[in-house]
Order: sequence, then C-alpha cells, then structure tokens
Amino acid sequence: MTKPDRVLILSAAVGSGHIRAARAVGAALKRQGNLEVQYADIFDFLNPLLGQGIIKIYLKILQMTPGLYGQMYRWGNRNELALAGRNWLSRYWASGLEQYLHNFKPAAIVCTHAAPAGLAAGLSGRGRITIPVFAVVTDFVVHRLWIYPEVERYFLADETLRTYFSERGIPAERSLITGIPVSEEFSVRLDRSTILQDLNLEKAKKTILIMGGGAGIFPMEELVKTCDGLAVPLQIIVVTGNNRHMYSKLCNLKTSLRSTLHVFSYVDSIHKLMAVADVIISKPGGMTSAEALCIGLPMIIFRPIPGQEEGNAQFLLDKKVAVRANHCDELGNIVLTLLQEQSQQLELMRNRVKELARPAAADEIAGHIIRTIYN
Repeated sequence: MTKPDRVLILSAAVGSGHIRAARAVGAALKRQGNLEVQYADIFDFLNPLLGQGIIKIYLKILQMTPGLYGQMYRWGNRNELALAGRNWLSRYWASGLEQYLHNFKPAAIVCTHAAPAGLAAGLSGRGRITIPVFAVVTDFVVHRLWIYPEVERYFLADETLRTYFSERGIPAERSLITGIPVSEEFSVRLDRSTILQDLNLEKAKKTILIMGGGAGIFPMEELVKTCDGLAVPLQIIVVTGNNRHMYSKLCNLKTSLRSTLHVFSYVDSIHKLMAVADVIISKPGGMTSAEALCIGLPMIIFRPIPGQEEGNAQFLLDKKVAVRANHCDELGNIVLTLLQEQSQQLELMRNRVKELARPAAADEIAGHIIRTIYN
C-alpha cells in the first residue's frame, strides 16, 4: 500500500473551538483520502513556562477585565505597531515549528487559529518551507492578524469575510466560503424522543441548554436561577466544561430549584444535548454558534465579550437567528417570549437557522486540500 501523505493541523489552546475545528477537518481528511493527520498546539513550540504563562494571562484578562481584551483586539486591528509585534513574535516562535516540520515532513499545513497561520506563513515567506499553508477562520468575523499573503487558501464562514480579505490584498479566488467546520455528528438527523428518554428528560417541558462556562467567565448559576424563577415549567441542561467549581456548585443547587436541572462537565455528545433543546443560552463563540446552526437551534447570546464574540453576536443578530441579553431581567423576558406556546419568533428563528447551516463545511475544506496536494 502506498505510504500516506501527511497533513499537519495547527491550533492554539486558547479555547476549545479552534481545537474542535481542527479535529473536524482532520476527520474529514481521513475520511476522504489516504492521509496521515497529526495535530499540534503551537504552545508546544514555546518554553512550557512561557506558554503556560501566556495562556493564564489571556484567560485572566477575559475573566477579570473583558473590556481590556476588547481594547487590545481593536488596537491590534488598526495599529501598525501590532503588525510589527506580530511579525517579531512569529519569527521567534517559528524556530520550534520549523524543526518539527523538518522531522514530520507534511505535504500541507492547516491552521485553525491566526497565531499558527502567522508562524507557518512566516516560514513560507522566508523560503523555509515550500508546502501549501491553509487557514480555517473559525469565527463569523475576522481580525487583521489573520491576513498573510503566503497562505494558499482561506476557508471562510461568510461572503462578508471575503470582502474584508479582498480589501486587504487577498484576492477573492484565494478564499472559499465553506462555513465553519463542525464534527460529522452535527449533520446526522437524530430522534429527539429517543434522546429525551436516554437523558431522563420530559417531553412535555421546554428545555434550555446553557453552555460557555469552561473558562469561568459565564455566570451560569445566575442564569440558572433566572430561568428557574420564570412562570413556565422548564428543564435546564448545563454544560460546565472543565470548570469543576461551577459543576459542584450547580449540583448542590439542584434541590432548591423548581425546575429540573441536569449538570454535565465535559461531554462528547453536545450534538445530542443541542438536539433536545428548544433554545441555547451561550457565549457566541464561532464553533458553538456553527454547531447550533447545524442542529437548527436558536440562540440567546448573553453578554458577549468585546472582540470576536461581539462580532459574532452582531452577525447572528443581523441574520435573525439569535437574540441578545445583557442582563438577567432582560434574559428572563426573552426566554418567556421565545418559549411561550406557538411562539412565532422562535419558529422564524428556526427557519432562518436552517438557511445558514453549513454541516458539510469540514468535508468541503478537506476535499479542496486533498485536490491541492495531489494536483
């Protein structure tokens, strides 16, 4: 049997969405071709103490001063000094990646975060590598730090992003509108009644799914109490991710609630939880939003962080597949409006969600990468 070509997929451990996108593309590549796929985190190419320090600072800024993160995001999008800093850091960071590439010898590199795209593009621009570099943008907005002329092809969520790239020197033919890649399981039609039974949920009650608290920056307890105080029988599903403190806190809260509360930590069946929910309350991360769209699940966006979350939120609001709440009182009114019997607004949102869904994005991206490798 012919030895498979290798593809390296680079991401960054600053949120699970980039990693989920990487895994979705990798799985599609293996489904479609005789390929060996390997995943790497660019923080593996830094001194461990420095890498861990950067991640901790990043998460602390998001948790303690999200406004500061928003200012940094906007500054990086318009200040020339930010570009100079990016180029210097990428050159410093890229030496470890170059050695890794020398040993692994991939036929292509796929990046699901702007930072590894910068490292790979820098190596390409300096003639250190000659293989194609692909970039998968995992939000419905794009930051200037994604822009690299050395990238072979960009895979984008929406046509508006192609315009952004074109205005900054990336020809339209070097970008492809695919949607954000999600796992294959989000394209499978599920039987809602079976899942309700498996999860011990009641068919007669409206179901709310709350997600987005893994990093500790989402007021899950406050959201649960707000929903529980509404004059409508509810069952609430909460996914806390790796936030163990919140998991324990919510488990202890169960007996004091009128609503039925189901608490999960990390789960590998988010698609099933989304399939039984009537609405999701979440941060508007690109991956979570894309997954909800593929399932057909309307969103309530709660307090998006300035930066890409704010941009994603505006995109989803403009498309009328989501509503936004900045305070719990506002959230309660929205939930009551959407979950009332025969809610026209919820039905309209569901129909628009179906129009935006791109469940085949990963396969489309993989197909293009494979054709490029073998042509």
